[in-house]
Amino acid sequence: MHARINSYYLFSRHLRYYRYYEDMYYRLVASNIKRKYRKDMRRGGPVTFKEFVQHIIDPRTRGPLDIHWRPIHQLCQPCRIHYDFIGHYETLAADSRYVLSRLRLHNNPFPQPTVVRNSSDRVTEMFSQLTQSEIHRLIEVYRLDFELFGYSANLSQS
Repeated sequence: MHARINSYYLFSRHLRYYRYYEDMYYRLVASNIKRKYRKDMRRGGPVTFKEFVQHIIDPRTRGPLDIHWRPIHQLCQPCRIHYDFIGHYETLAADSRYVLSRLRLHNNPFPQPTVVRNSSDRVTEMFSQLTQSEIHRLIEVYRLDFELFGYSANLSQS
């Protein structure tokens, strides 16, 4: 017989830590993004971070954003579900230990990332490609996530 868990847990992460544009799935939609935002289609190479952001903030992007890039509040309904705990990617080790402890799963360690792929320097470099207007519009897309999950909308913070 399996015990029913009556607790709800959610993990989120700051926009700075999203690897949207380097994600494997993302490569599958890259050609569409290039068609829409690349000025010179003869120029090869992967979609740039700027082109990707243009896709995210473009009001002409039809329907809700792809599930991989949609704001978390649209997926997890934090206003309708009372989560017992909201963890963060930035504190994943401590947060996962806490959740496993609450679930009494002390002998089941959560796998920890071995490499942190999103350094502050990399984030600064990526966001330096954007105009202030693009940054502001990107923040607006994810504003409610910032507020609900306790993050600063100042993307230059480490």
